Amino acid sequence: MATWLAAARLGRPGLAAPHGVYVSASVKEEFGIAILEAMAAGLVVVAPDSGGPATYVDDGVTGVLTGTTSRGALADAVGTALDLAAAPGTDRRAEEARDLVRSRFSIGTMAATLAAVYEDVAGRRRGAEPTTREGAP
Repeated sequence: MATWLAAARLGRPGLAAPHGVYVSASVKEEFGIAILEAMAAGLVVVAPDSGGPATYVDDGVTGVLTGTTSRGALADAVGTALDLAAAPGTDRRAEEARDLVRSRFSIGTMAATLAAVYEDVAGRRRGAEPTTREGAP
């Protein structure tokens, strides 16, 4: 997959031009792992403006957020993304996308965040009064 994403960004002589984009035309994306993978490869993304991607895609910088239920809006977003991918500063934007994925969504970062949640829940459970069923001694 990484090879395909790199080819979309950098092109393949005789096969594909550089400055491709990744388009997720889902009606809603709760998290969007494929979108994050594309961003980690430095691609400009088109993503739904509802759900998870709206919390991490920087609209107009690392990608384009759009309503994906409208063909016209989606087509406009793809055109905007292609323009953005070929515009000056594309390497800086690609690095921003990669930095975001590394800092917020790396396995270490996500594991540490999840561990903190588990520790909080476990701590509350230890400090809580034992529950008894009605009628039990």
